[in-house]
Amino acid sequence: MRMPANCRLACGAVVLLLSGAWTLAAGVPIRNDTVWKDDRGQETMCQGGNLCKFGDTFYFYGWGDYPGDNRKDTITCYSSRDLASWKFERHVYTRDMTDLALIVPDRLHVIYKPTTKKYVMIGKHILPVNDPPIPGQPRVTGGVSFFTSETPAGAFAYLGHEMLPAGANPGTDYHRDLAAFQDDDGVACVVSSHDQHKPNRNIMITRLTPDYLHVDRAVCEVPLTGGAFEAPYIIRLRNRYWLFVSGGGRPSAWNGSPTYVSTAEKLDGPWTPFRKMKTDPDSKDSFNAQTDFLFEVRGNAGSFVLWGGDRWSQRTGTGIGKNVWLPLHWNGDEPLLKWYPRWNIDAAAGTWTADPKATDAPPTAVPAVPDATSTAPLMPRIDDDRFLVGTLPVAAPEIIEYDGQTYIASLLPSLKGIRIAKLEWGPS
Repeated sequence: MRMPANCRLACGAVVLLLSGAWTLAAGVPIRNDTVWKDDRGQETMCQGGNLCKFGDTFYFYGWGDYPGDNRKDTITCYSSRDLASWKFERHVYTRDMTDLALIVPDRLHVIYKPTTKKYVMIGKHILPVNDPPIPGQPRVTGGVSFFTSETPAGAFAYLGHEMLPAGANPGTDYHRDLAAFQDDDGVACVVSSHDQHKPNRNIMITRLTPDYLHVDRAVCEVPLTGGAFEAPYIIRLRNRYWLFVSGGGRPSAWNGSPTYVSTAEKLDGPWTPFRKMKTDPDSKDSFNAQTDFLFEVRGNAGSFVLWGGDRWSQRTGTGIGKNVWLPLHWNGDEPLLKWYPRWNIDAAAGTWTADPKATDAPPTAVPAVPDATSTAPLMPRIDDDRFLVGTLPVAAPEIIEYDGQTYIASLLPSLKGIRIAKLEWGPS
């Protein structure tokens, strides 16, 4: 076996020496098309939510769509300092079986109210369309749920839900997919898909009361022409309000969909007609994802906008992973979503760099490898030999990527050294 020129063996470790041919990318990698793991080594279960920053810590809230959880009642919270490695904090809310007021806790947003020192979580209140009835629970058509907590990762208490605000046109779906928006002056609003399944569908912006615990009044309704849209999200950038939605023609449910955008000088409009956000390379489904949130990463050296997308692979059976995060580009004054299988982020600096070795093609809607569960403690997540390629008689293996090649390192049988072999992949 021929060793790489800059690779040196040591007992108990593999040491890679850097030469002039190597460059260290700033920051830490964000990997798309992969299953994200938390600090426990478990899959990160966080979709249909929001990214927040409180103090020097980022918090990622979302729906924990655990297998078999038909009631969709678990809200998860993860924390990070670098936006790449995530610590599982807790299930900040799990619906008690006697609490029949909240059924779908996706489309979440947490905002902080300094005067009350409360963290307020806004959520969607609706029964799933195909869910069986629950005794004693009316099938409400859509509302806004309110929760509060003393800390960002504490247990959130459900306060109740409210429906159509004063001044809004009557409808039958009211608030469907939604998100909260906190303006620079502290005023908070909810933006929601209103009557998204009806001919008079639109996007409704609703102002919240000063304590963020109730709907106050309708700000405006943004007409939808040419289709139905979901997952609305507002962010203020470049001295304008930007409204991002997913869809195009009809609600896309769990499937990936194109992203559309509208802008306005003021929250109450007028809003521009929705236009499709361009992608590079061209993608009809936002790289097999659905827009979820946008977050401006601000640091000591700059800032950029992070686009966060949901990939509902567990629901559609297509793609790998549940989250797609990409840095937003700008083509003049228009946003552009460019595909990166891997890229590097420096959250403290507010900068990002492309990974020069990441040349993977954009994802297509290919069937996902089924989850494998295990009853064998020594072989976690393996009970299906359909995907077994072969076995190697090695101990403590590690996979190493070096200069475009893949190697496997393992302990010698004597446990007094390490051997490294080059891996070559061929057709099965």
